[in-house]
Parts: sequence; C-alpha cells; structure tokens
Amino acid sequence: MVSIRGIYDGQAIRPLEHFNVPSNVEVIITFMDTQIPGKSIDNKTKELLELSGTWEDDRTPEEIIKEIYDSRTSSQKDINL
Repeated sequence: MVSIRGIYDGQAIRPLEHFNVPSNVEVIITFMDTQIPGKSIDNKTKELLELSGTWEDDRTPEEIIKEIYDSRTSSQKDINL
C-alpha cells in the first residue's frame, strides 16, 4: 500500500508527491475534516500541478543521468594563494 498527499481543488484531486503504481489500481480517498489554515491552493500552485506528469522522454533514467554527468566540465584554472 502506498500513501501520498494531495489537494482537492474543487474539481480534481492533485497529487503533491510522485508515486509509482500500475494503472487500474483501487484507491481509498480520505478527505481531512478541516482545511489547514494558510494551506489554500493558489493560482501558481494550480498551474504547477497542471504540469505534473507532462514531461516526456524516451530515454531511461540511466541515460539521462549519464548525459548530465557527460555534459559537466571541469576547470583547470591556476589558483594563486
């Protein structure tokens, strides 16, 4: 069983954390009794949540990590103390 936090914006439940489960899995949704003061969802948060899951890439995580490391450069500057 996996538990994650999310926000209900009146239309949809948006996860606040990444999760990795197969599709067509039954879920239990629990709404908290009260709204947390100061935790209302603002427009910037809504925009960010709408982008969730939009990244598309055919590379494996290992290929992406290798590209990041390969793109790094080291500097051989002479330092005089």
